Amino acid sequence: MDAIFGRYRARIEDTGLVLTHETGISFDFTLDETLWLLDLICVYRQALVTLQRETDPRIERITVDEDAH
Repeated sequence: MDAIFGRYRARIEDTGLVLTHETGISFDFTLDETLWLLDLICVYRQALVTLQRETDPRIERITVDEDAH
C-alpha cells in the first residue's frame, strides 16, 4: 500500500522503504536505513514541531512554565 504525504509517495517493500518525490526522484532505503530514519525523526520531533509553530502563524503558541511544578 502506498501513502502520500506532501510531495512524496511512500511505499514499504521487502527490502525497505521507498520514497518517491513528485518529480520522479526516488530514495530507496534498506530496512536498517529505514529504522535509522525513524529514530532520527523521533529524536528531532520536538525541534521540528517547534519550528513548525514558529513558521505557521495560525498555530497558537503555548508557553509552559516548568518552574511552576
